[in-house]
Amino acid sequence: MRLPRPPSPRVRPRQPSQRAKETGRRDVLLIERWPGLGTIPRVPLVDTPTPVTHLEGVSARAGTAVYAKRDDATAERYGGNKVRKLEWLLGDAREKGARSIVTVGGYGSHHCLATAIYGAQEGFEVHAVLFPQPSSPHVSEVKRAMIAAGAKVTTVRTAAAVPFAIAKKVARLKIGGASPYLIGPGGSTPIGTLGYVAAGVELARQIDEGEIPEPAAIFLAAGSGGTASGLAIGLAAAGLVTPIVAVRVTGPLAINGPTLSRLVQNTVSLIRFHDGRFPIVANEAVRAIVIDGRHRGPAYGASTGAGEHATSLAGGDDLRLDPTYTAKAFAALLDAARDQTYDGPLLFVSTLSSAPFGPLLTNALG
Repeated sequence: MRLPRPPSPRVRPRQPSQRAKETGRRDVLLIERWPGLGTIPRVPLVDTPTPVTHLEGVSARAGTAVYAKRDDATAERYGGNKVRKLEWLLGDAREKGARSIVTVGGYGSHHCLATAIYGAQEGFEVHAVLFPQPSSPHVSEVKRAMIAAGAKVTTVRTAAAVPFAIAKKVARLKIGGASPYLIGPGGSTPIGTLGYVAAGVELARQIDEGEIPEPAAIFLAAGSGGTASGLAIGLAAAGLVTPIVAVRVTGPLAINGPTLSRLVQNTVSLIRFHDGRFPIVANEAVRAIVIDGRHRGPAYGASTGAGEHATSLAGGDDLRLDPTYTAKAFAALLDAARDQTYDGPLLFVSTLSSAPFGPLLTNALG
């Protein structure tokens, strides 16, 4: 559905930052359109725009047109949705004078792996507090890559022990003068969510330019809510309100209507503090998000039969899924296609890195 499109402010093209000149990356469309956001610290990491592709094999099997926003290719070294958030989180950490990063996730956390890789690249010492999740070769591979990237890992026996472990870690780093910066699960703070506001504006332009048709619904995996919240804000700001099906893979306390509403409201407030020309779209964004908790399985990280089927089907179009997140979101999309829940093409946001793991494991021990 189209909203009346807010007028784009007429501004002179911004000169690229020194970092953008060095990396060859240009400033994100979000900043070009609302230049006040250029005052928010950011470390350019993402190769934008990420492509959108037609999944021909899946479309033939599903009986409806299915497309993918290939955020698995956000960066060559290691992609996925977390890289978009880290651009802003690491920029904020640097601005605050931090020397170390403390974050949290499961044993196979892609967020912790991405933080380890790009935190070290930007000169931070990265500490990860990890809680248990069902074991699999993929989980073990992610944990090994995390350690190979230089992360200092602390494991706890239960998720309930995480807050104490983080508090202890932060206190020790402060005493040692390491100036820690804390990034919560998934990096889903208003600062981190800016990464997917940018992605939403980027996707809206790709739709406007005819790279893909306007989708009837967008499907993505939701662990902490930042990806869904940011995407909804960015699309609404560009005048496009499309149902965003946030397929919940964590418990209902981690992601629910009130938590997403707060994150959306706080993110829009942050944006408008820096650029008052950004439209007031929080209510539209919240209404666009549909939480689907039917595919979580018996526990966080547990694989499901529907997810395994989705993985097999997506593989025919060279789309790689993981059992914890993306397989469940793709299974929800296939259910919607089968049940004809939405009248029109469906879009899947591919958030699992497609970069090869071999180079990441080169220095792994064990």
